[in-house]
Amino acid sequence: MTQGLLLVMALVAGPGPDTFDVRAELQGLYDEISQATLQFVTASDVDQFHDVLYTSDWVFVDATGQKRNWSQMREGAVQALSAPPLGSMSQPIRKLSVDPEGVTVIVDLTTVRTIVDHEGRYGRAEVPHTLTETTAFRDRWVRVSGEWKLKSREQIGRPIESVDKRTTDVRS
Repeated sequence: MTQGLLLVMALVAGPGPDTFDVRAELQGLYDEISQATLQFVTASDVDQFHDVLYTSDWVFVDATGQKRNWSQMREGAVQALSAPPLGSMSQPIRKLSVDPEGVTVIVDLTTVRTIVDHEGRYGRAEVPHTLTETTAFRDRWVRVSGEWKLKSREQIGRPIESVDKRTTDVRS
């Protein structure tokens, strides 16, 4: 009797979203975000991209727990346009969980850039090095008008930095 009731309840509830499909779709969006970020030239590029892929009430939570909204984060995003360019950026999904309100994703943001070490911090001064930085985030995605939008990003711990493949923990 109990098994029959459970079977009927499962059939009535219908299938939930396919985790594989959601993961594939969100990984595609992370790939798009990473590639677009490498190509941004103007503040308008940043704003337009944010309007398309992020909710209007998007929030960023840093490793100390401080929350910032888009207007508070925008200036840093625009200033990054004048920083030395990244060689690559990737955001592979590490873990994904689906619930009725959306999806929570643990993702590693990895950036790679070539720097010239003027101070000799990583060895001989004035020598170029490959700097790789990986930061873990907990992202919250929601469906808005049938499209996935990023609602929040929370930094999990400190970035891990490696220079020429030597890993060090970055301390603020």
